[in-house]
Amino acid sequence: MEVASHPKLTVDEFFEAISGADERYELIDGVAYAMAGAKEGHNVICSNVLIAIAPAGKKKGCRTTSSDTAVQTGPSTVRYPDVVVDCGPPDPSARMASNPTVIVEVTSPGTSFVDYSDKLREYQRLESVDTVMQIESEFVLVKVHRRQPDGTWADETIEDFGVDIQIPAVGTSITLNDVYDTLDLRPRPRLVVVTNDHIPKI
Repeated sequence: MEVASHPKLTVDEFFEAISGADERYELIDGVAYAMAGAKEGHNVICSNVLIAIAPAGKKKGCRTTSSDTAVQTGPSTVRYPDVVVDCGPPDPSARMASNPTVIVEVTSPGTSFVDYSDKLREYQRLESVDTVMQIESEFVLVKVHRRQPDGTWADETIEDFGVDIQIPAVGTSITLNDVYDTLDLRPRPRLVVVTNDHIPKI
């Protein structure tokens, strides 16, 4: 039995199709996919990050927006990062960031596979992107990917609240206190190894 294929959309057709839609979509290789709704914790983190880095971005002539600014990562792929810093020329009517510099994705168990694989690779292929942050929404963990002078990427994992998370592209830093402000989240679960010495004898 032949499976029906989805019609392929251009980027312009995609934006026309979603205009006025209540649902949110991303375009992946010409196919529009609905995005799952976010929980309150996810939205609080987005707001916290935006508030923390927007002033520094503004000083450099950049705009920091949340959720509704698209980033084109391929000829027929359009993503909607949770937070994006756009350092391109101002254009109030623009639908996409012209020079995305910092990308933030707030991830959850349902989105982590795509966030840590496809999306990360797509963002890192964009020449303008300097920093990609991936923030867990259900426990305390931030992964930061920074482009190095030679074009390679260095990764850092932060789980301690007192550590400054450097964002060189906008000349600022944030901490996990900023990221998770007003949220009561626990550290990432860790595996406890039980040795024979700790097994009670009968």
